[in-house]
Amino acid sequence: MKKNFWKSLFKPSSVKADVKKSHILQLILGLVIIVFLNVIGYYFFARIDLTQEKRYTLSESSKNLIGSLEDIVFVRCYLEGDITSEYKKLRNETKEMLDQFRAYNDNIEYEFIDPNNFEKAKDKNEFYQRLFEKGFNPLLTTSTSNNSQIQQYIFPYLEITYKGRDMIVPLISSKNGFSGESIINASIQNLEYNLYTAIRSVATQQRGKIAFLYGHGEWGVENIWDFISSLGEYYDVDSVSINEKLNALTERVYDSINPNLVKTKNRFDCLIVAKPTSIFSYKDLYLIDQYLMHGGKILWLIDPLDVSMDSLQTQASTFAMTNFTGVDDILFRYGVKLNTNLVTDMQCAKIPIVTGQYQNNTPQMTYYPWNFFPEINPNANHIISDKISPVKMEFVSSIDTTSSPAKKTILLSSSNRTRVLNSPVNVSLQMLKQKQDASLFNSGAKNVAVLLEGEFTSAFKNRLTPAMELNSQIAFKDFSDTTAMIVVADGDVVRNDFMNGQLLPLGYDKYTRQMYGNKEFLINCVNYLCGDEDLIPLRSREVIMRKLDVAKIEREKTAWQVVNVALPVVVIILFGVILSVLRKKRYTNSK
Repeated sequence: MKKNFWKSLFKPSSVKADVKKSHILQLILGLVIIVFLNVIGYYFFARIDLTQEKRYTLSESSKNLIGSLEDIVFVRCYLEGDITSEYKKLRNETKEMLDQFRAYNDNIEYEFIDPNNFEKAKDKNEFYQRLFEKGFNPLLTTSTSNNSQIQQYIFPYLEITYKGRDMIVPLISSKNGFSGESIINASIQNLEYNLYTAIRSVATQQRGKIAFLYGHGEWGVENIWDFISSLGEYYDVDSVSINEKLNALTERVYDSINPNLVKTKNRFDCLIVAKPTSIFSYKDLYLIDQYLMHGGKILWLIDPLDVSMDSLQTQASTFAMTNFTGVDDILFRYGVKLNTNLVTDMQCAKIPIVTGQYQNNTPQMTYYPWNFFPEINPNANHIISDKISPVKMEFVSSIDTTSSPAKKTILLSSSNRTRVLNSPVNVSLQMLKQKQDASLFNSGAKNVAVLLEGEFTSAFKNRLTPAMELNSQIAFKDFSDTTAMIVVADGDVVRNDFMNGQLLPLGYDKYTRQMYGNKEFLINCVNYLCGDEDLIPLRSREVIMRKLDVAKIEREKTAWQVVNVALPVVVIILFGVILSVLRKKRYTNSK
């Protein structure tokens, strides 16, 4: 009897054998499923982005670019080591973004380097020197450890290498007047855009060509330097003076077989005319016209009236008079009419006026709304002006569209609380002290920036002599290829300001410390004209940095600590009890 008991204990019953067999089959099936999912995951990438702004979803432009890379793109990030929490957040977001890139192409490789990880000071200094020579500008940070302050240099940069071509990419989007945390958040928001433009630059051997026109009183380089340098990130930027030269904007290509056959080719992808103040010669206008007829793109930044704040620095008032350049004539034939007026708006920027003195003899400044400086809300119905900050304009005029084959799209318009003042306009700072009558601002929204695209008729059609029309050297063309232009009735929209001799970013108001969307708008214009629309949504993409409620964290810290510690234990015990009951019930029923 005793022997049979022990024998029955070790000899599995049919029920136990079935259960054991079932468990083995379940284990095998589970392993098969795991292997299958890993194989699928290796060859196919998929993820679910539950964030409102699709923060962890790459744009189609990035996917297409990354997917087209045929060689290794190696990225070195120097934001590593013992750094502050803000920069750790930037580093982690950078790594996350690179991982997203690599998920679409194994050719993306990266390395994070700690520039301070040296035992000997000599080695660290030599490494610093190599970074300096490459163009790295370190930031000096201060952290507290054991009640003592520690200062060290950090290098928030990426170094990207592709097929022997290198590019240095700053991770910090520095903006005057912004706090440190806001700068970090802005830098995180621009991560995909910065990586995309950098990889695109090193992967693309041929860059577009941009030219700023000069010779007619246009802005000097120092006045538009921020715009020029920003365009230089992805275009070859040049300047050109027409001076009635036939080959200034176009090239004549002669046929090798038939020397009398001449083809015309544009030298630049886009021409920028930034606030001309003197009259264009007939021949200069003709050459610009023919540049357009042969598919050239033009960004016009024109002041129909001549007036500036500089005039009010030395005199009590000034008059806004017509700015005669001759450009308005050909623009009218293309499809827009520049009106000789000033658009004043109740939605406007503020300017400081000295209203007294403090005890230490420093001037007391009071800020007044200046209706001549409208804050323009961009049109959200077009990619150029969608999702950018308001654009600040100075002494802007209105634009009307005329009959022409070209398609017209309004990019910028004033608010409905607008008042139009026709030329000549008396402009005086004394207006600031006068209470504005809101009932006068009833002109409705006025167009101040227009996109024209399609086919254009030459402004010189039926205006040339037969000899000029038949001259093969001139190669006159009376109808354009499909092309585009943008007309903005304000030449000051592109001007960057200075403060204490330091260049300020385009769009930054040194008085109110507000950052306007001037640069984003103008760069979007050039990108669109040059066929680089893929850059625009990346630049305007918003990443919401959701901040934690510090007070709420401190208030509920203890409760959450208890939950985090106790809840897993309770769940495990509860799971064990339920499993034990189920097993006991199963074996009881089997008997």
